[in-house]
Amino acid sequence: MNEDGGYMLRQLQSLDPAVRADVLRVLDCVVQGLPAHWQRRRGVPQLIVFLDGPENVRMKKITLRELSEHGYLDEFSRWAGGVPASKAREHGCAALVHGNRIHARINRIGPIGSGWHLPDTVVCVRTVHRELRMRPSFSLRFDVEGRFFPRLVFHEWVLDTIARARQS
Repeated sequence: MNEDGGYMLRQLQSLDPAVRADVLRVLDCVVQGLPAHWQRRRGVPQLIVFLDGPENVRMKKITLRELSEHGYLDEFSRWAGGVPASKAREHGCAALVHGNRIHARINRIGPIGSGWHLPDTVVCVRTVHRELRMRPSFSLRFDVEGRFFPRLVFHEWVLDTIARARQS
């Protein structure tokens, strides 16, 4: 396990077992469902993932317009935790999922400087739970496999870390 996996595991183990179970359900949904939403040219879409009852977890796309209802997009990192917080009040646990290049997509930075067309390399998951004051965030690294039919594949340590956290 690498340094990122160790940090993620410690973060998950520090949570109360009931809260950890909810957060792991959300992370499982992200790891299993995100590859179907990912596109090479558009990168990681903005998604909201939330618990829907005792068994189900839902994932749906959220537009930049919906995100802007929570604050100015150019200050995204300041208020991004508020987006899943509104869902967590209602559903118990929620997460905002986006790529690490979301700022370039919001600001439409062109070929000068950091291009908006460069691919995401990390999935950012900002979780909020109704019973937590802190808002754990996770950075899940991935690779793209396949030239003609590309697909998003998470690094092995991501899956191992989630499995280890479930056992502890």
